[in-house]
Amino acid sequence: MEAAVILRQILPFAAAGSLAFIAYRLGLGLQMRSRAESRVAALTGIREQEDRVAFGSEEHRLRLAFRKLGLNVAGRERFARSAARLLAGAAVFFALNAVLGLPPVTSLIGFAGGWILLNGLIDGAWAQVKQDIEREIPLFLTGLSSTVQVTPNVLQAVEDELRTLQADGALQTWLRDEFLPRCQREGFEALDGLTREAFGLSSSLGIVVFLLGRLWRTGGKEWETAFEMASRNLEGVLDARVLGQATGKSAKGSVRLIAGITAFVMVLILRNEALAATVQQPIVQLAYGGIILLMLFGWGFMNKLIDEAF
Repeated sequence: MEAAVILRQILPFAAAGSLAFIAYRLGLGLQMRSRAESRVAALTGIREQEDRVAFGSEEHRLRLAFRKLGLNVAGRERFARSAARLLAGAAVFFALNAVLGLPPVTSLIGFAGGWILLNGLIDGAWAQVKQDIEREIPLFLTGLSSTVQVTPNVLQAVEDELRTLQADGALQTWLRDEFLPRCQREGFEALDGLTREAFGLSSSLGIVVFLLGRLWRTGGKEWETAFEMASRNLEGVLDARVLGQATGKSAKGSVRLIAGITAFVMVLILRNEALAATVQQPIVQLAYGGIILLMLFGWGFMNKLIDEAF
C-alpha cells in the first residue's frame, strides 16, 4: 500500500521531467516551417538536399505524417517518431489517470496506446498519399492520351503533363523525382524496376507505368490507340474507387463515433459513486485498461482495413 502511495507521488514528477526533456530535444531537433517559407521555396524552385529521400521509404512516410502536425523532421525522422510515441503515450496515460480515474500502475497501459495511435497516424498519412495518387491518375491519363498524339517523345509528353497536376502533389512528385530522372538516365532498363516500385505504391500507378513503358518501347499509331483505350478503362475503375474512398471516410467517421460513445459510457461508469467500490478493485481496473487498449487497437485496425479495401 505504501509503495503504491509513493509511486503515485513520484510518477507525476517523473512524467513531467520526461516530457520537459522530450520538448527540449524536439525544440532543438525539429524545425517549424511556415507557409510563407514553403511558398517561397516552391516559387523559386529551391529544394533542400536533405528533403530528397526515396518516395515511399520509411523516412518519407514519417516526414509526411509529421508534416500533418506542422513539423519538419528532415534528418531526424526516427528520433521524432520515438519522441512522439512517448508524448502520445504520456497523453493517453494522463487521460486514463486524470480523466477516467484509473490508478497510475493501470494507466501505464496508455504508453502502449500512444504507440498504437502514432502508428495509426503514420499509416493514415501514407494511405492519404496513395489516395491522392489515384485521384489524379484519370486527369493525367486523359491529358497524356491527347499529348502523345502531337508529341511523339513519350518522356517529353509526361513532363508536359506534369504541369496539369497538383503542384508538389504525390503523383507529380513521384513522376518528376523518380520516373523521369531514372528513365532519362537508364533508358528502357529502368522500366522493370520502376514498374515494380509503382505497383508497391499503388496497383493503379503500376498499371500506368506499365502502359507508359509499352508505349515508350513500342510506339506507333496502334499503341497510341491501345494506350488511349486502356487509359479510359483504368479511368473508369479509378472513378469507382474515388466513390469508394468517400464511403470509406464515412465509415471511419462511424468508427470514431462508436469509440467516442464507448469512452463516454466508461467515464460515466467509472465516475459513478454507487460503483466506486467495484471500480476500485484491481481486476476491474485492469479489465478497463485492457478494454481501452483493445479499443485503440481496433480503431487503428479498422482504419487500416478501410484504407486497404478502398
